[in-house]
Amino acid sequence: MKQKGAFFLTVIIVFGLLIVSGCAADKEIIENASYIGSDACISCHQNIANHYDMTTHAKIFTSLDKYPVNWDQNVTIWASAEGEDLQSTKLNLKNSLGVMLDHYVVSKIEGIPGFHRVAALEKTDTGYELHSIDIKDGNEKEWVAKSYSNCADCHSPGLSTKGVGAKRLKAGLSCETCHGPGSVHAQTKKPETIIANQNACITCHTLGKPEQAKDGNFLIADTHYGVRNWFVSDHYTSGYLNCLSCHTPHSANKQGNMLKQDSFKENCATCHGRKEFNQDEIMWKNPTDLRGHFTRDHSFGKLLYEDLGDNPETKEIEITNPEAIKTIKNSSKGGE
Repeated sequence: MKQKGAFFLTVIIVFGLLIVSGCAADKEIIENASYIGSDACISCHQNIANHYDMTTHAKIFTSLDKYPVNWDQNVTIWASAEGEDLQSTKLNLKNSLGVMLDHYVVSKIEGIPGFHRVAALEKTDTGYELHSIDIKDGNEKEWVAKSYSNCADCHSPGLSTKGVGAKRLKAGLSCETCHGPGSVHAQTKKPETIIANQNACITCHTLGKPEQAKDGNFLIADTHYGVRNWFVSDHYTSGYLNCLSCHTPHSANKQGNMLKQDSFKENCATCHGRKEFNQDEIMWKNPTDLRGHFTRDHSFGKLLYEDLGDNPETKEIEITNPEAIKTIKNSSKGGE
């Protein structure tokens, strides 16, 4: 029996080494691949593309022609490079790169590095109105550009992605944003030559690491923070679940949410049966998140909002409760 056990253990170890070495080779193949653009992917995956067009991912950054607005107009934009005084410059909005989440108009400004939010759209009963990002004291003529460079990597990665063939990418999210460059996969049709795991989700959806406050012994998190608490949840620490256990990256349900079921209740029931959950309690939202960022907490009850010690009068989330701070810092991703 001992010999048989030793034999099976040896087989398992060898098999594990083969898997690890295979994964390393596949990673090298993917890293050496080039971008080919979504049209090449759609030639084989048309059905997925049809469903994907209905998701929030597909709408996160869209072209100007989606909006019935007179884009051919010159505006005076006040902008500056980092650390320099504001300078005025003329900008024709028809040359903008696109619109983020039906709101921010994004453009490049000559002589200033990076990308900028240069205007805003507001939905009305008859369409959209175009104006400056912030209207202060009723003065709509002061159009001040705000940096978009920190947002671009996740909200419109096609603008900032580097690599062979990157110019083929759409400005917003496309197939290769999450799956990596697809030239080798397109040639071989082998699943192992393309990225298909939750790491693509984690790259963007767990940003907003809580920072140490400058004027106190507590943490501050911004409006992008909610999903990061996934790492303290029992779902994550069980080792059995990941993002794709509940979410569908290529399609949306009847409510437009990227969930496997048509409601929060039905999604939970897949594993929990008839047990009832209060979504606003176990997946709370930052009460001061005016723009509706994707902030629902994903600790699923491990960190309730009332346990954080937050001041609801401020935009940020202050985490002042020592026990909550300890839980976050001890989580697998809390200190990263």
